[in-house]
Amino acid sequence: MVFTTSERQRVILVGSRIQQYREYALASLAQHYEVTLVAPEAPTWQARYVETHRIADTTDAAKLYAPVADLRGEVADAAIVTWDEWSLVAVSSVAKKLGMRAMDPAAAKICRDKYATRQALEAAGMAAVRYVPATTEDEAVAAAESIGFPVVVKPRTLGGSFGVMMARDVDGLRRAFRLASTSRLRGAGTTASVLIEEFIEGPELSVDSVVVDGLATPVCVARKRLGAHPYFEEVGHLVTDWRHEPWADAVTQLVQDSHRAAGVDYGVTHTELRVAAEGPRLIELNGRLGGDLIPHLNKLATGVDLPLAAARIAFEETPDVTPTRALSAEVRFLYPAYDGAVDRVVLPAPEDVEDLAEAVALVEPGDELLLPPRGLTPRSAALIAVGETPARTRRALDRAEALSRTEVSGVAAHRLGARVENAVTRRFFDHERTAARQTVSGVRGVEWFRYGAGGGEGLNRPVFLSEADVTGLENDLNGLFELLKAVPARLFGGDLRAFATAVGMSPTQADLVLRGSVDELAPLSRADLYRETGGFRVMELNTGSSLGGWQMGEFARALIQDAEFAEFAAAEGLVYPDPLARITEVLRRQAPSLEGIERPLLAITDWPEGFEKSKCWMEFVVPAFERLGFETVVCHLGDFAYENGKVLHAGREVDVVYRMFLPGEMPDEPRTYDLVNPLLDAVEAGTVELFAPLDCELYGNKGSLAMLSDERNRAVFTEAERELIDRILPWTRFVRDEKVTFGGEKIDLLPYAIANKDHLVLKPTLLYGGVGVTPGWTTDQKEWVATLRQAVDGPYVLQHRLLPTTERFLSEDGETCEDMAVAYGTLMVDGRYAGTLARGVTDPAVGIVSMLRGAQIGCAFHVDPAAEGVEAK
Repeated sequence: MVFTTSERQRVILVGSRIQQYREYALASLAQHYEVTLVAPEAPTWQARYVETHRIADTTDAAKLYAPVADLRGEVADAAIVTWDEWSLVAVSSVAKKLGMRAMDPAAAKICRDKYATRQALEAAGMAAVRYVPATTEDEAVAAAESIGFPVVVKPRTLGGSFGVMMARDVDGLRRAFRLASTSRLRGAGTTASVLIEEFIEGPELSVDSVVVDGLATPVCVARKRLGAHPYFEEVGHLVTDWRHEPWADAVTQLVQDSHRAAGVDYGVTHTELRVAAEGPRLIELNGRLGGDLIPHLNKLATGVDLPLAAARIAFEETPDVTPTRALSAEVRFLYPAYDGAVDRVVLPAPEDVEDLAEAVALVEPGDELLLPPRGLTPRSAALIAVGETPARTRRALDRAEALSRTEVSGVAAHRLGARVENAVTRRFFDHERTAARQTVSGVRGVEWFRYGAGGGEGLNRPVFLSEADVTGLENDLNGLFELLKAVPARLFGGDLRAFATAVGMSPTQADLVLRGSVDELAPLSRADLYRETGGFRVMELNTGSSLGGWQMGEFARALIQDAEFAEFAAAEGLVYPDPLARITEVLRRQAPSLEGIERPLLAITDWPEGFEKSKCWMEFVVPAFERLGFETVVCHLGDFAYENGKVLHAGREVDVVYRMFLPGEMPDEPRTYDLVNPLLDAVEAGTVELFAPLDCELYGNKGSLAMLSDERNRAVFTEAERELIDRILPWTRFVRDEKVTFGGEKIDLLPYAIANKDHLVLKPTLLYGGVGVTPGWTTDQKEWVATLRQAVDGPYVLQHRLLPTTERFLSEDGETCEDMAVAYGTLMVDGRYAGTLARGVTDPAVGIVSMLRGAQIGCAFHVDPAAEGVEAK
């Protein structure tokens, strides 16, 4: 709409800034006033809101004076307003000359220079943040050492946290100084020095106030959400009721005192502060309306219109800032995973997520986004939620974020190691949380848990899965499990022996597996996944009872005993499954003969040659099985004796053999039959239960995945099934000297594999735990070619390399963070998510994520869909 009523009062708006962040403000003014825009360029998106315009350099008072004076002379009643940071000083100067109400020019200059602000507060005798200006790196080092690390280094005249960085040591200080001293924004001005400031621990707030006759009245308090540590990127803001907070009076007093110290007399201002243990401390005082849509949030939450209040003050009125409602409003900004040009931004519609009010793209296709410190606010989208409580807005934003996607192009290698974190992980590393709270005691360095992890160190925190993560994994992994079960019928006419041969089983393995087949496949699977920038992808999916990773429940049980973490988990609605309890439900259902036995003897059994390696983590879960009602022993197949058709261990009759051994471990030799046949005889006689039968291994192997991936088999799958395969499986093919399809084109597989080793990994079809795997990118060319040629026509597959993303963990120094690539071992039991074993490595290019290669091990907590959490602060 265009406003043309000339009888209305005129607002001369100087500068309008970016549409996505200021359109709400201009629209509000246009509803009540005739708006004339003075800006460096002619109106574009602003045209529908303004009556006339003038073009001028709005940062230069001399150049701004003439157009404003001309506009002021055209009408009897006009006022001047700006929310443009860089135009503040010029507007104040021009307004004073023309007798119009605006902020005093001296106060405007103080607001525009962080060093001047610090000096004004110090002169007024206010307790402030310690600070020292520095013009060289050496001066900066001396300043930081006099203040004490950590410190914050910032440009004096920039905004939006651009160029601001925390430094914890001298090396970090030098990097931060170079960043701050070289950061530039057009129109912002520069100074010879940067500011070194004391770092204040505590929640960060911003306060928008109306100022009349020198009295500042706080109207809007926003809780800042900060990210991109050690930078101070503002990733979101929450506006909610604040007057009941224990810091409310002290914050009000600090805001009023700082305005008096700086001489701010009129306007709407934006103060930033931290609530330290000893009280609030001022970070910045800005002489303009808050940015980042904070005033828009305030109107949504309280009904108070701050842009309109700014105009009322300019017209020498006192605005009414009485709230008309008491809701919570929160904005969350979305970012790409790595630098690049935007391809597209996918966002949910507000009607798709309860309490989601707006979902707005902030970029266009082709726009370049550079993450901090290379770029300023490289946001792709803004999500805004409005609800009765902060917990509701947070939940809505979490759900909306899970439905959002920012796709950027760029160098493919940027995707390797790109940081991708969900909202819970970001909150765990929130700037408000100290380093001591960013780890969890209970498993790290504890010898019993090291033993249960097979000798590996424990991760210092769990990984966090969102509600959407778990729902997506359940849907995709259940669908993949069903597809694997369908392969024999669809591709082999139900001939299981042909299927066994095709996946690489030897005659001995096929004999024993088929002998042990049953009608009902145990509904147990574990997928090993990486999270790429586009979502989870499966490296392999294993089925049956021989799945590792069941320690995850015991790890989680220990972590939740940590009081600090338990508080965080409760606030976030985080829970963990008990995988062994779920597994024993299936075991008892598929082994009805155990009914009536008070405490069945369960033997967790491995192959003799693998027993010493697996013994530690099998013994680790014995207490859990005993808690679930079993007498439990750990052994290998050679430990059994057979008497009268029964299985004995150390003279005791075994009721159920929990099978950990695999067909891939069974060599073609008589000893294999000698070890396995007596057990299968006892199973057939009904004297012992085998959980799970050997035929599970027909489905859970990499050869089966190659059959799903092979384009020659696509006709037997539905369109929905093909979409699932393409979404979750990497390109996988048996190693054969033949033509295959890759990227829609026919290629000769072996020449392609030889020429593209850095993009491929060679895997045996029937082995697990990284055994026999050859990552091409960690292998020299000669070795790769030799290994590849030996694998031709054997039980091997080639799989396209996945590019894992990373997330943050606390470093060994206990202060800084490090990025780790995480492999997710996600367990599914009876069609339900049953937990995730996480393994983390600092090198995302590592070929195999294993303890032998330095992986640390941990568990996952996930958001309970039924949990509302507690009030967010």
